[in-house]
Amino acid sequence: MEIDVADVQRALGPAVSSYDVEPLDPHLRIHSITGGVFRVRTNVGSCVLKVIRRSTDATPDGLWGGDDEVHGRNYWKREWLAFASGLLDNLPGLLRGPRTLLATEPVPDECRIWMEDVAGRTGKSLELDNYDRIAYAAGTTHGAYASGSVSLPDDDWLSRDWLRGWVGVCKQFVEKAREGEGWDEPRVAQVRALRSRIVSLWDARDELLAIAESAPRTITHWDFWPSNLYVGESGDVVAIDWSQVGIGGVTHDLDQITLDTVWMQIRPDESLDVLEELILAAYVRGLRDGGLDVSAAQVRRWYAATASLRYAWLAGGQAAMAADPHAVVAQERRLGRPFDAILAAKARVCERALSLGEWALGSQS
Repeated sequence: MEIDVADVQRALGPAVSSYDVEPLDPHLRIHSITGGVFRVRTNVGSCVLKVIRRSTDATPDGLWGGDDEVHGRNYWKREWLAFASGLLDNLPGLLRGPRTLLATEPVPDECRIWMEDVAGRTGKSLELDNYDRIAYAAGTTHGAYASGSVSLPDDDWLSRDWLRGWVGVCKQFVEKAREGEGWDEPRVAQVRALRSRIVSLWDARDELLAIAESAPRTITHWDFWPSNLYVGESGDVVAIDWSQVGIGGVTHDLDQITLDTVWMQIRPDESLDVLEELILAAYVRGLRDGGLDVSAAQVRRWYAATASLRYAWLAGGQAAMAADPHAVVAQERRLGRPFDAILAAKARVCERALSLGEWALGSQS
């Protein structure tokens, strides 16, 4: 990775005289717009450099990639704009982004974000009580926007209708659940049992979207999973990877610290009851302290509808994955567990997502 010493000095100060560059987890970079993430160590300190490039390539499942369209779910330049605009340096409440040190556009169709090198517990190193802190911090920030005490930004580049876009892309998994091959494979028995419920819930997706979208508007991260979250020694909460940031609803980030914590094998054997009870209660406290007067029952219904719309359909793609040896190896390499164990955790998540959606449809508004 070639960088200009002048940029390092602009980011960290003129006293920089030497530096080295270390790539961070290149095997985890699945988005085509991510040109690399690097730690830059110098004689006066360190920072993180993220390279973002214009691309419209998508991952094989179609879930992630890049968009040229500014309103697209994966608009390629969105994260750079979030840093360059000052949005992430001025979030209300206790959730924050890494401090922006420098934002550059060295060549056409490439942007670079120089940011604070965040320290703290993250991913699998997070302890259970850290989730309470994360949820509370998110609540204070979301509550400040949703209550109107802080005005929502209206920049065109912020994502909108993100959840609807996600549901639209997930139609492929519903079709595989409905008609796909490979469901006789014994290893997918746990998800095979969910097929009819997936199809039934899909038919009610518009009602679920109406419930989710009835939540008060706020700033949403949309990739709020444990590996993008840091809790420092002093208890401060920092979220990284703001490539999806936009206008969404209260609770729309919560499923990433409840269901995705198990789905992505961060705490694969953790009780979903425990995670939800801990996180939703802390989030409600945060919302109220952020200025939004809201009941726990309202929060649970918005959360339930959103979580179901994010995860219920994903079960439909598991039979095809299990039948593809390359996909199995890729999953085991990325998540660090045998495929059958990975699939068992994912089946628990999908079953919970279906139950949440069914409950939301039957609950009172």
